[in-house]
Formats: sequence, structure tokens, C-alpha cells
Amino acid sequence: MNKKNFIYFIGCFLLAIIAEVTLFTETIGISLSIFVVVFYVFYFYLTRKQTHTHRLIGIYIFVCIWLLTLSFVFIGNPYFYPLNLLVVFILIGFHTVLITSPAFLSWSNIDAFLYIQKKISSFFKLGKYLTFLVQKSVKRRANERNYVAMKRILLGIVIVTPILIILIFLLSLSDQHFSTMMETIITRLVSFNIDEISTLIRVGFIFVFLLLLMKTISKKSIIIPIERKIKQGRWEQATLLTILLSINGLYIFYTVIQFQYFFNDVLINGFTYATYARRGFFELIIVTVINISIILLVNRFAKHRTLFLKIVLSFLIACSFIILLSAHLRLSLYEQAYGYTYLRLFSHSFIIFLAVFFSFTLIKIWVEKLQLIRFFLLLSLLYYCGLNVMDIDRLIVSKNLQRFDETKLIDFSYIDSLSYSTIPVLVDYYESNPDMKSVKHLLLAKKELLQQKEQKWQSYNIVEDRARKLLGKIDFDKKISEN
Repeated sequence: MNKKNFIYFIGCFLLAIIAEVTLFTETIGISLSIFVVVFYVFYFYLTRKQTHTHRLIGIYIFVCIWLLTLSFVFIGNPYFYPLNLLVVFILIGFHTVLITSPAFLSWSNIDAFLYIQKKISSFFKLGKYLTFLVQKSVKRRANERNYVAMKRILLGIVIVTPILIILIFLLSLSDQHFSTMMETIITRLVSFNIDEISTLIRVGFIFVFLLLLMKTISKKSIIIPIERKIKQGRWEQATLLTILLSINGLYIFYTVIQFQYFFNDVLINGFTYATYARRGFFELIIVTVINISIILLVNRFAKHRTLFLKIVLSFLIACSFIILLSAHLRLSLYEQAYGYTYLRLFSHSFIIFLAVFFSFTLIKIWVEKLQLIRFFLLLSLLYYCGLNVMDIDRLIVSKNLQRFDETKLIDFSYIDSLSYSTIPVLVDYYESNPDMKSVKHLLLAKKELLQQKEQKWQSYNIVEDRARKLLGKIDFDKKISEN
């Protein structure tokens, strides 16, 4: 084995051990950042002689990777963690393949995804080749007759194992003495440390996976770009204008109704605003998504993009903005009546996301050279990272406490279900209102949970650490009035 392959094998093995310690031993916190740093150091070492392409989009994705990675350290939102972990590794895979791909590939079209598909195919081919080498090595060390006998024995073990498990289970139910004897035998057979065995197996799988992954990424792949002819649209303007003008007419009528409801006192003596707001929010969002689809299809397949057609499309976007405003007002009224939750704040953020997308679509109608799909992908990634950076739990508690001061209504059971990032807000509120028993009990419950939780370096989170320090400083023994 030459020096290059030796470093490659040792690097993958050490990275596998680091992955086991940082990702599988304890709850993930700062450990993910450590793994990502080590992974990229090893990756850039292996690809140091290759030309790194797509630098702008590469930097953008790299920043997003680190925003999501550091959310495990600086943001205390466990609801996002499983999805964040998945997104981080998908982005790492896409990023590492993209910046070593040919420079002529456009990252936002089909060629880039065909290149990734080719890399995935290469990964599995390497896996099959590695399996072949292992089998060949085993055959070489054992003669053909012994090898065939070993295969047959292993097959028999695989077949008989589930049968034995079922039979032992049934016989144990029929005889208590037999059940006790089998428990004793099984306990002695597995008296060795199962955790250590499972750890070794997991490290082995990670090691093999990294061997194949790093070899696949660092290996150059040849791809021929597909030449595509720009197809002219087939949809006639008369048909499109009939459709668009009909839809716009309906939206004008709907807009008049909305202005009646939201800008005068029509509902004050009838239905409450909350009752009205409860109905129709998600339906309006679906209508807005349908509008996006109509605009994109017309803009793509229209035979002639005349000035009048562009004006009609722009008017449809204006109507969509009014629908988004209506959805926002409905949701705001509902929050005033029932409080703030994840779903409601996410809905607000999605309205903003759609508004930004509509704005760029409006520009696209008049400037046809812009690539809408590229903007949509970048905006979607930025939107998701933004949700992680916002610290939504803290915002929910702040808004609900403000509403409590005004209405004396709050759902403390929901507040209790949120993460430790709410502790600073609750502590400030408790210090200002020490007679609030509900807040006190909630903080005491959080403090007890933190005291019971075992602290491991892999799980270190700044928000959790700050919450532990704040709760440790509060004197909960002060006498409070009964409420």
C-alpha cells in the first residue's frame, strides 16, 4: 500500500471514529460542528489537486450548511433538529459533488442532477466491486469446498433463526419453567457488552461508507452536456386572455368583499373577527399557489408574449398580493383570539416567502432572461435557514405574554412544551411579576428537568447552558400571593 492510499484509509477510519463519537454516542449539539469541520478538512485535503468550480453557489451552500450546523449550538429548537440533520447531510453531499464538477455544468438545470445521479451510480458500483474483492479474498484463503460449505451453513443459520425465535416464544408461553430456563440461557449467552459490539459494527459500516463516498467524490466523472432546443410556446393568446381575464374578474369581486370586511365595522355587530378569520386561511394559500402555477405555465407556454398579456399577468400577481394580505389579516385576527403557535408563525413566514417569490415573478414577466427556478431554489434554502435563525420559541412566548397582559388568556401547557430558549423571557416576566404562580411552577419544572439531565460535551448547547445558569440564580423561595 503506497503512502497516498495509507493516508486515505487512515483518514476514513479516523473520520468514522469521530462520526461515532460525535453523532451516535449522545444527543447532538456542538458535536455536529466538530464532525463537519473534520469532514471538510479531510475532503479538501483529498481534493486539493482538483479545480474547485461553482464558487459563488458553493459559498452560498457552505454558509447555509454552517447556519444549520450551528443551530444545534446557538438555537434551542429540538423540533427542527431531525430535519436539520437530514438537510445538512444532503447539502454536504450536493456541495462536495458540485464544487468538483465540470465548470460548464449549470447547477440549476437537469445536467447537474444527471451528474449527481452518475456519482450515485458510481458509488454503488464501487460498493459492488468492494464486495467482490472481499469474496475473492475469502475464497483465496479457503479452498472452494470449504467456501461453499460456509455459504450453506450461513444460509441455514439465516433461515432457522426466525423459526427458533417464534418457537421459543410459543413454548415459553406454554411452560413457565421452560421460559425461566430460556431466559437464563439467553442472558448468559449475551452477557458480553452488546453496546461495544454494536459500536464496532457501526464504526465498520461508517468506515466502508466513507471509503466509497470519498473515492466517489474525488474520482473524476465525464458527462456530456445535453443540447436542448428552445421550444416555442403553443398556447394561443386569445385562449390565454380569456382564462386570465375571467380569473382576474373573479379576484376583483373577491377584493371588493375583502375590503368591506377588513376596513370597516361590518363584522362588529355580527360575527366576531376570530370566527371569520378561522375560515379560509389555508384555502387562500392554496389559491395563491394555483395563481403561481398559472403564471408560470402561461409565461412558459404562451405562443406570443405581447404587452397586453404581460399586463394581464401583472394584474393577476397584484390580485395575488391582495389575497396574501387577506390571509395575513385573517391569521393575525385568529392569533389575537387564540394566541401564537408554531403553525401560525410559520404561516406568516410562508406568506412572506410567497410575496417575495411573486415579486421576482413579476420582474420575470417583464425581463424574460431571468432564471426563475434558480431564484426559487436559492430563496427556498434561505427561507429554511431563516426559520432556524429566528428563534421562534422565544418569539412565541413573548407574543403570548403580551397577549396575556391584555386579555388574561394564555395556554401555559403549550408554553411548557417549548424549548429552553423561552427561559430568558419567562425569567424576565417572573422577576417583573413574582406573584405569578403559573410562571413559577413552569420555571421550577424546567429547572428540575435540567438538573436531571446529564451533561455531555457532545450535547452542549449555549441556549440550554444559559437557561441552566439563569434558573440557578433565581430565588424561588419568596412568598407569593395566591392567584
